[in-house]
This record gives sequence, C-alpha cells and structure tokens, in this order.
Amino acid sequence: MKQRRRGFTLVELSAVLAVVVMLIAMLAPILSQASESDNRVACRANMQVIATAMKIYANENEEWWPTPAFDEGALGVDPDIRYSGQVMPQGNCGSPLECADPTRLQESTTDWTALSVTRAYWMLIRSGEVDAKRFICPSSDDYAVVNEDVDQFYDFFSMNNISYGYQVPFGPRETRASENIDPRMPLGADHGPYSVSDQMPDSPKDYHPDTDPSLWQPFNSPNHRGAALRSEFGQNALFQDGHVSFVRTPLVGIDGDNLYSHMSDNASRIGRYVGTHPANGPPPDAFPGQDTFGAGWHASTDSLIWP
Repeated sequence: MKQRRRGFTLVELSAVLAVVVMLIAMLAPILSQASESDNRVACRANMQVIATAMKIYANENEEWWPTPAFDEGALGVDPDIRYSGQVMPQGNCGSPLECADPTRLQESTTDWTALSVTRAYWMLIRSGEVDAKRFICPSSDDYAVVNEDVDQFYDFFSMNNISYGYQVPFGPRETRASENIDPRMPLGADHGPYSVSDQMPDSPKDYHPDTDPSLWQPFNSPNHRGAALRSEFGQNALFQDGHVSFVRTPLVGIDGDNLYSHMSDNASRIGRYVGTHPANGPPPDAFPGQDTFGAGWHASTDSLIWP
C-alpha cells in the first residue's frame, strides 16, 4: 500500500517564512550599504570627469575656471546673485520635459540676466565638454533632462537637474576658481544642505574637525544621507589641483572652514567651522569671504560652495 506524501503543515510553513523574513532583514542593511558604496563611487567618478573638464576649460581660457559673465563694477553694490533654486532661467513650464521645449521660454529676460552659480557648470555642457548626465549623483533623487539644443539655454532647468555645487564665482578675482589659487581650495562638491532650507541646522556641541562626524551630518550634503553606516556620511569634494576626495565633514577648506557656509566673525573658530547661511551674508549678497574682517575686508580663503 502506497504511503501518502506528507505536505508542509501550517506551523512548518510559518516557521520557514519567519526564517526567510529574518534573513531578508539581516541582509537589507548590507545590501543597502553596498548600493550606497557603489553610488558614492559613481558620484565621485562624475565629479572627476567634471574636474578634468574644468582643467581643459581653464587651459583654453587664461587659466580661469568657468565664470558666467557679470558686472564686476557692481560688487558691493547689488550684483543680483541668485541664491535660490525656486526660479530658474528656462521660463514658465510645468515639468522638466516642458522646460526642455524652447518654444515655452518666457519672453521676459529678467530671469535670464539674474546671476546663477549653476550657470558655471552649464558652460561646460554648452561647450560640449561634459554631458548633462554627469551632473547627477546617483545617491541623490536628482534626474537629468537632456536636450539636444543646449546652446539655447544658459542654466539647468531646475534644482532637481544638478547634484553638485560650485565655488561662488561672483566676487573679486582672488576668490574665483582658477589655476592660480591654493591647490587645497575646494571648488566644487556634492550640493550643500542650504539649497533646500533657509535655516541653519543646530550646531554640534564641539566646533572641531575631529568632532564625531555624525554630529556634523546636518551640515553635510543631503546627497549621501541615505547611508547605512557612519563611514558613508559626507560628500565628494573637488579641489583646485583636480583631485576629488570623499570627506566626512564639511570642514575641508584651506582654513578648515565649512564648505557650504559663508565665513564670518573675523574667521574665528565658529566663523570658520559653522559660519552663516550663504543667502544671509553681508548685504546685498555674499561672495566668498565678503566682509569677513569687517566692511570692505574680505577673506580669499573662504570656500563657499553653492547650491
């Protein structure tokens, strides 16, 4: 007489499912860590491509890195530096795809003439040095909008189409990106925390580069905040000599100053490590180091990456 094949009981099946769920829960952080590590490497590779393009551009432009044209005589008066991602120069449109349509450009030239830091990066796209996709960090939620007619535009379509910031170029010549400044100077990085907030985060209890990096996390780029481990906190920084490094805190300038804030308080400890919100610097708008040592006296070593 044949024996009937015995199947799983409900209890046994529940036990198997519980083990599978437990294994998935154990593996999820590991898989997440691996994914972020890969994204961080790809993000750094993008910045390295941008760095090479910057060097090529400088070699062909009297050693100056990209600097959008602006009225130098307006410095200290009202150069109309746009520290906002809410209005971009592509015109009124409801979506990135609509923004990419040249026929939807608004007739007014107001937004076209207002200065935007991200225009410096767009200069590389217009010249054909870098593809727009290279300005997207895979760790971020940003996305590229590709348009064949890039020469019809002067900036990115929105803040969601660029993941990196640049040293604010609208200041005295010694504060602009070039081949003639200190090689330790950070001139680009993953975009900072202030492009989406008008508020400075609460400061760490100890203003020091050796402070636990987790305390500096609110001051770091939001691009890599999905990291599972503390070792993944931080941002990629592009330096004047062309190399790109992943740094765990934003305190990497020549004077150990904050990448993303405006140096203040006579370059005191808190003035360098914390500083002030870029959009809330000395009137009318802050260029790197503006009025750091009092009215009319600026610091040429202030790293001010925006957005």
